[in-house]
Amino acid sequence: MENKNIIIILLVVIVILVAMIGITVLHPFDTKEPTKVRVISNKTLIEGESLLVKLSDLNNTPISKQVLNVTITNSKGKVIVDDVVKTNSKGLAKLNMNLKKGNYIVNVTYDGNNNYTGNNTTQKLTVKEEEKVVVEETPSSTFDATYVERTENGFKYGYKDGRYGFWTPSGNFIEDKSRALRGEDPVEPFMRDGDFYSQL
Repeated sequence: MENKNIIIILLVVIVILVAMIGITVLHPFDTKEPTKVRVISNKTLIEGESLLVKLSDLNNTPISKQVLNVTITNSKGKVIVDDVVKTNSKGLAKLNMNLKKGNYIVNVTYDGNNNYTGNNTTQKLTVKEEEKVVVEETPSSTFDATYVERTENGFKYGYKDGRYGFWTPSGNFIEDKSRALRGEDPVEPFMRDGDFYSQL
């Protein structure tokens, strides 16, 4: 009788061991590697600038050829952008945006695959209007002004005391008497520190 009980116990133990081995083989332990998703663009962008995101493992090794979902909502909670981007060999993905100035929330989601776990990140984003550069126009010269119009081969061409001509590299001003109209380039030969030369 005792032998019968021992055999039954051994059979139960064997069945349990076989079941555990089967579960391990059929459902191996999760060996997926954790990931990081980051928005690496500045938190403040100018209208028309792109959003740049990065996918990597915990050692900052880039993960390429993966799809990320990017959702951008405005300050009222309305979804403005819902798009997907794909990472390149450096783990980077770029989203071209056409956002107007304002405050937004960016959410980037990676669903994972057989090798990597999913992850996501959220970041505030401010978009500013592009600054318009105001170029002040130089007022037109009066005939009694002195200024340089252009420089060529070390010679400065322009006006001095209402006379058009050029300054030699040594600083001598030589008037162009061949042109009466203001602003026209000299065409006749000039003297370069005592020697005549042809105008280029």
